[in-house]
Amino acid sequence: MIQGIIDQATEDVRQIVERAHVDSMTMIARYAAAFAVNFTDWMGRTILWVRHEKSRYVLADNLRCESVEDHVGMLLQFAELSGALPARVHFATVRREVSEIRHLFRDPLTAGLSGMVLLTVLEVTSEVFIPDLAERARRCGCTNFTYTDVHGSADIAHSLAFTEAVKGEATMGYIDAEAIMRKAADAAVTLMRRIYA
Repeated sequence: MIQGIIDQATEDVRQIVERAHVDSMTMIARYAAAFAVNFTDWMGRTILWVRHEKSRYVLADNLRCESVEDHVGMLLQFAELSGALPARVHFATVRREVSEIRHLFRDPLTAGLSGMVLLTVLEVTSEVFIPDLAERARRCGCTNFTYTDVHGSADIAHSLAFTEAVKGEATMGYIDAEAIMRKAADAAVTLMRRIYA
């Protein structure tokens, strides 16, 4: 069940990226506004509520990586070098979708699975949107691709680890697990659709 949800989300994001007409600076600024601080926040909120040991391990490992390598700073530098540091308008554009994701963590009975699916979908679909992000940055004059290089190579391993962990998390007695997973996957896809709109 979860693999089908991930596969559908990946296809949805692929179509979003392929059909996008937004200019590159706007897209990068929206992406930075949505992810720069929020991604680690979502991981931190998820680790509080997961039930499976594999989920806790994967989240802790990713948080360590994000912290040690300063992925927030890496992304903001990438955006700056692309001439696309986010401004108020970019935060406003993604505000509703980011808020909807925050709401996934309000119910302790569903937050662990919701967070794991959200993060898994974003890790897996990064194989689609990170190369596009790099190409757009190149067109904007960026010369430092540390952010996209790190996420391009590392996220393959991370996406596999998250996929295995979320399969375990889904077996941990959540009521109506399929509905929880679909709602979280839809939230991830909706955020990407807004960034590329």
